[in-house]
Amino acid sequence: CIDRSVRFVSLFMKVLGPCLVLLAHGLIAFVTYTYLRLAWPLMDAPGGLFGKVSLAAFDVFLASNAVYNYWKTIFNDAGMPPEYTELTKMTEESGAPKPRQCHKCARQKPPRAHHCSICRRCVLKMDHHCPWVNNCVGWGNYPHFCLFMWFLAAACVTTAVIFLWNFPDVVLHMRFRRLPGTRYARQCITTSFMVCVSIFIALCILGGFHAYLVLTNQTTIEFQSNMVKRREARRNAEFFRNPYDLGRTRNFQQVFGPTPFLRFRWIFPPLAPKSTC
Repeated sequence: CIDRSVRFVSLFMKVLGPCLVLLAHGLIAFVTYTYLRLAWPLMDAPGGLFGKVSLAAFDVFLASNAVYNYWKTIFNDAGMPPEYTELTKMTEESGAPKPRQCHKCARQKPPRAHHCSICRRCVLKMDHHCPWVNNCVGWGNYPHFCLFMWFLAAACVTTAVIFLWNFPDVVLHMRFRRLPGTRYARQCITTSFMVCVSIFIALCILGGFHAYLVLTNQTTIEFQSNMVKRREARRNAEFFRNPYDLGRTRNFQQVFGPTPFLRFRWIFPPLAPKSTC
């Protein structure tokens, strides 16, 4: 019965994943179309045309980085452990103890690796399986996943503020609407504003949680298990410390590479040195 439930959930997630990816692309395309085609020509910005172009360029920059990191999260491999047979030969020659083996996919199972029942394989430093990217989030794509959330949150808040600033009569549903244009434009701007605010609120919660995980060197799976261990240690009058916690700076660099935070190279993964941890 349990196996059937697991198979049903796995099949459901495999069907749900592509649908949510298409939905995410559709929402991004809709808000971008509304901003550039319907709202931008009617906007009033400080500095006239130069101000309008600058605002649009900044929002396009944020949205482009969000889409880039979204695609990298989707298409990058989350991290596959090596074959177990290859390592056993190496350990026999060196005399080292044999590594763990996953009994489901028969690959090596190093520390922090977990087996994903949906992808049907182990993932290095697995965080979770995300249906919105139709992929596991792990060692190979976790930096892109975090950057996607943070860039998208920034794009949503700037777009929502610009809509609210320029079109308060529309987005606040006031009685007198002074926005020139068609009813279609008003509906699109209102809907886009609601989409941006909703996504921003959700990403504040999720993105803030993952910022905490990055700074404490935990995955979502480890966060749940560490909460249980912390409660047990508290009952036994002991102190529990995450064994992977190296301090905020080194924890951050384990995810985004050995680059100082204030240089901001980590924001652009092609320019940042790669993490080896």
